[in-house]
Amino acid sequence: MDFSLAQVKSYVYAFVHKMKHSLTSGCTYGFERIVFMYHFFALHVNPFRLQLSYFLCIALLGSLLLMELKPSNPNFKPRYVDMLFMSASALTCSGLGTVEMENFSTSQIVVLTLWMFLGGEVFVSLMGVLLRRANYNNDAKINDSEVDIVGIELETISDDQQITTDPTESGIDVEVPDISSTGGKDLRRSCMQYLAFVVLGYLLLIHLYGFLSIFLYLIIVSSSRDVLKAKGIHVVLFSASVAVSSFANGGLIPTNENIGIFGKNSGLLLLIVPQILAGNTLFPLFLRSVIWALRRITKVKEFEYMLRNPRKMRFDHLLPNLPTAFLSLTVVGFIAVMVTLLCSIDWNTAVFDGMNSYQKIIAALFMAVNSRHSGENSIDTGSISSAVLVLFIVMMYFPSSTSFLPIQEDDTSSLGKKNKTKKRSLAQYLILSQLSSIVVFVIAICISERRRVSRDPLNFSVLKITFEVTSAYANTGLSMGYSCSQLQELHPGSDCQDKSYSFVGKWSDEGKLILVFVMLYGRLKKFTMESGKAWKLRVS
Repeated sequence: MDFSLAQVKSYVYAFVHKMKHSLTSGCTYGFERIVFMYHFFALHVNPFRLQLSYFLCIALLGSLLLMELKPSNPNFKPRYVDMLFMSASALTCSGLGTVEMENFSTSQIVVLTLWMFLGGEVFVSLMGVLLRRANYNNDAKINDSEVDIVGIELETISDDQQITTDPTESGIDVEVPDISSTGGKDLRRSCMQYLAFVVLGYLLLIHLYGFLSIFLYLIIVSSSRDVLKAKGIHVVLFSASVAVSSFANGGLIPTNENIGIFGKNSGLLLLIVPQILAGNTLFPLFLRSVIWALRRITKVKEFEYMLRNPRKMRFDHLLPNLPTAFLSLTVVGFIAVMVTLLCSIDWNTAVFDGMNSYQKIIAALFMAVNSRHSGENSIDTGSISSAVLVLFIVMMYFPSSTSFLPIQEDDTSSLGKKNKTKKRSLAQYLILSQLSSIVVFVIAICISERRRVSRDPLNFSVLKITFEVTSAYANTGLSMGYSCSQLQELHPGSDCQDKSYSFVGKWSDEGKLILVFVMLYGRLKKFTMESGKAWKLRVS
């Protein structure tokens, strides 16, 4: 059958037009489905279930990716339990490892780095802001009893409540008079949009600073670059991974020795410290400072509203002046105590072996900062004295929001109206408290590892197990490790080889799975901060 050129062209044009129409319709339908799912999750899904599903699904996906990707060490045969543990550890920013990091290939390191980014507190908070915008777009769904996407809100001030006190003298929000003629809800909706852009810009700029500062340091200081070259780790990969890990407080570094191999490179440690603080404990201070600077530069009323009414933004990390100041002072005070105790007790021990006085102080500062949920270590944690280890456990236990606040926020308005008390379910009262949960987890690990505890009591001591469980629960990542010399003291001639991974790497599969649950539970512990009221001790 013969066709003319004109007929062929007409058929081709008709086919292209049909395909274009199909693709356009499909993209429109797909976009509509994404918008529908976005609003559905924002308005109808319980925040706890949403975050739990988020962490579980991505952790399982990460374990499958790590199993499929080939490691750099051909002799390394990955086990699924270990890959699940590493995926969950990266996503929850726990920083504990059951395999040596240098066994992973570049693609596997990229996956772990991406997972730390997705699980970082600032990124998850940003997702909460985006979902909160959907709530503001549907005013009928907003009420005072709604649970926050980034945590359970302890106190809420009513939208119609007017307070006349100076915001710089108390932790109570102050309504800015005549700041908007379009209504409070429209202004807050606009503020949520501005807040989302601020957090996103903050997230990107800190990562850019972290990557460039670490990369330039490694390029300039040849000794540090030679270390990576000898290990076969690319400078760009290392810089990006450390920047993400530091800001997310992930604690996973591409080298087996973590940052310890750069313990004498004080300049590198000082570059990393601000990134760690900016991503967690001092995030409220940095965030409020950025908004204050933007208000001074742009004169935008939304920034003024956010600074004067931080509680109305319902963003846990945006605090009033005094709580921000006391939180910052608390962080600095904890660091000072940690540095003082660590230097005074372990100054002349093997902990700081081979370092001069300046390097010792910087290494102690780095460890003090990392004891609050980051987990990168510049010294051997297992060689630290017991007294300092106990303080480390206490510092890891304290959440990042811990602050010494010697004032009480008033629960009543200037009109004498009391805020509504949040209703709590029976389950919230029956759930164990934070400290009780750690005790239960330690007991569970002692039961699962009872054979190792009886055979190797020096390594499997209650102190080391408690340290590991607390580190997992606090999503810190510090570990005392495992020492073959201690095993050989009890069983001479035992076949043992020291490995550069966390203490949990020597546990049974059951113990590792329990610690995976502990890491996930710890990452979501903000939803149970006010639980366990029924277990409060009362003395009559």
